Amino acid sequence: GDLKSRAMMLLLVCLIVTWSMVTWKYLSDPSSMTEQDNGTPSEDLSAGQRSAVGVKGGGGRSKSRQNQNNNNGGGKKKKNNKDYRTIKIETPPPKQRHENVDFKEQIANLTKYHPVYEGREKLVKMLLEMYIDVEKIGDDVWAKVPTWDKVEAIHGNAPVIYGLDQCEAYREQVKPIDRRVGVAGMFNTGTNLLAILLQHNCAIPERVEKWGRKKGHGMEWQVPWGKHTPAWYRKQAHVKNFIGKIPEDDLMVAVTVRHPHDWIKSMCRHCYTAKWIHQAKNCPNLYDGNTVHAKFGPGPSDHASIAHMWNDWNGVYYNATFPRLMVRFEDTIFFPKEVSRKVCSCVGGRLMTPKERDGLFHYVIDSAKTGPGHGPGQKRNGLLDAWMKYGQPRDFSSFQPSDLEFIDKHIDKEIMESLSWEGPPLPS
Repeated sequence: GDLKSRAMMLLLVCLIVTWSMVTWKYLSDPSSMTEQDNGTPSEDLSAGQRSAVGVKGGGGRSKSRQNQNNNNGGGKKKKNNKDYRTIKIETPPPKQRHENVDFKEQIANLTKYHPVYEGREKLVKMLLEMYIDVEKIGDDVWAKVPTWDKVEAIHGNAPVIYGLDQCEAYREQVKPIDRRVGVAGMFNTGTNLLAILLQHNCAIPERVEKWGRKKGHGMEWQVPWGKHTPAWYRKQAHVKNFIGKIPEDDLMVAVTVRHPHDWIKSMCRHCYTAKWIHQAKNCPNLYDGNTVHAKFGPGPSDHASIAHMWNDWNGVYYNATFPRLMVRFEDTIFFPKEVSRKVCSCVGGRLMTPKERDGLFHYVIDSAKTGPGHGPGQKRNGLLDAWMKYGQPRDFSSFQPSDLEFIDKHIDKEIMESLSWEGPPLPS
């Protein structure tokens, strides 16, 4: 009996000491309180948003696909470099999140103190819509970002999407509750970027009403046969998670396509499963007989050259009789909201409050390419990096004259013209 009494007394003393220590901590250091204690709902700044831009705080892992794969090379912690890729977010009060936001006036006021914003207002607005404090980005960095008139001179003043003429027929043939969008594209074409934009911002109302916003949006990460898999395997193969779940004819395929010269240069840096004779110093090393062998889940794929691989892979979708849209890679960088709206409305969907509630529109701030299969992290681009890189005129100087002549001779010019692309002038 005495032993039990002593144990109970000891437990009581421990509880009193613990309570005293916690009380003293909060009285002596109010800043140690949680976000909710300070009156800021924890969901106002999602874990996914913190992770995407390097903001600390908040428990739990984001459910967004954007951050699911961000394992940073086998679990090693990534250093939090203090540069423009680590941007703090200023979150406005909840009542101001999705109404009465006058960016025109806000940008005009900002430009008074930062003249470098002039001509870049559209790009500044994208960051403001994600509640990013643009003044945390140095003017020296903004000076490297192209002005919008330069962007339009290179890429046009609106996104180019091939296949929009099929949208009405698709909506008539497929019930709203059955409609889906699945993303596809060759290696190095921005499939992850487009999938993130659609999953976070687009939803089909009838599906949301039945299954909710996060599960019922209808935007699939990839097509059932695999996003990189050639479309000639469309009826023959399925990714494990899709077996028996989505009839192919109920799906609108959103295909990302990259300018052939840009894509070939990207394949020289990271060729995935495509193999052909080349070295870093002479890539792409194009000549008759230098064939390409690529491996995909359902089987291999052989092509007369890396240029022919671009033709063959994209040509199946270009000439397809099933519903598909072909989206230019650069338009997902400079016209992300416009692209999302067009693809979304094609299937009867509409732009909704981002599923993570992290802005007026969910732009992809960090690199969309994550995971060990996508190359070294320092060679992957975030949004600001992408604006700087793709806001410049295309550089063809890395190609040998013989490579340029080979591409010009063999590339499918009909596909290029349909996407408003031109090749370089040939050397005289």
